[in-house]
Parts: sequence; structure tokens; C-alpha cells
Amino acid sequence: MLLKPWDDVEVLTGKFMQPTPGKKKTILMGKCIYQAHKDNPDIRQAIPIKGCPPKPEDMLKALHKAGIDADPGLFEKMDTLPGVYMGRYEGKPEYDEAFFQVT
Repeated sequence: MLLKPWDDVEVLTGKFMQPTPGKKKTILMGKCIYQAHKDNPDIRQAIPIKGCPPKPEDMLKALHKAGIDADPGLFEKMDTLPGVYMGRYEGKPEYDEAFFQVT
């Protein structure tokens, strides 16, 4: 199968990423990045995902809105994966456990 590149779409996450001027669409994934860039003039078309953390189904909808044919199966069990990534934050002073909970 021949894969097509994204048509000038970027995805921003976290607190520190900056939009690339001139991109056709910018997905703002999460509350922090949305708040930081909701009025940024460098963004031609913003596609916000405002949750913290964003819901997998909202991420899938945003990708589809941006014209990206993402496979829904990749998002079905995404909420079971956070434990895999928790080690990345261990010992980092900017990580505050009070902002997160496991349900």
C-alpha cells in the first residue's frame, strides 16, 4: 500500500510546542496547548481537542477532521496505555502528580 503524507497538517501537544507558520491545519491536542495557542495568528485552521487528557475518540475525530484517515482500531484501547509512559515523568520537577489520577 502506498502511503500519502499528511497534507500540511501539524499536531501540537503539551505546553511548549509552537505552531509552524503556513501550515494548513494545526491540531491542538490537549487543554494546555489549546489555551496557549487558541488565538495564535500563525495558525490558519485550528482543530482543538480540549480535554486533559484528551479522549481517544476526540483525537480520532480531530484527525479525521484534518483529512487524516486514521484507523479507529488504534484508538480503541488507548486509555489502557498510560502506565507504560509514566516512567518518562519520574523525577522531573515540572511533573506534579496532583494533576493526574488513575481511574
